[in-house]
Amino acid sequence: MDTSIQQQREIYGTPLGERFAALTAHYGLSQRGLAHVLGLSAPMLSQLSSGRRIKIGNPAVYGRLLMLEARRGEADVQQVLREVAEADPATVTQSRTKAAGATERQVTVDYLRTLADSEQLRVLAEQARHSGAETLAAVLEEAGA
Repeated sequence: MDTSIQQQREIYGTPLGERFAALTAHYGLSQRGLAHVLGLSAPMLSQLSSGRRIKIGNPAVYGRLLMLEARRGEADVQQVLREVAEADPATVTQSRTKAAGATERQVTVDYLRTLADSEQLRVLAEQARHSGAETLAAVLEEAGA
């Protein structure tokens, strides 16, 4: 397996290309449309999908990805897409939170809580654990508690 794809699997539990493909299929989006909703350029989404890039650098983009995944069961797909595209999941900046003495993990947990409700976070934690991403699962469980 390609090293960069394996690194994505270790970081995210599943390669980003698989996650993006599932979302484009579910929401009926092109890659360009998904990139728009996530707040990425289409070329960057392509690089992440293929493994030319390993990590999503912008926490807000990753937050929107989690939101789309968590909201797959909702009936009004267009409303979900609109709300996620307009969402600013970084309502509390990391620097301000860290300045107040929070750990990196606590910043992440607090951030995740702005993205989804407790039940959605617990479902994502179970998915992460099922795919072998134990660390991610633990953080998601903590956020969902």
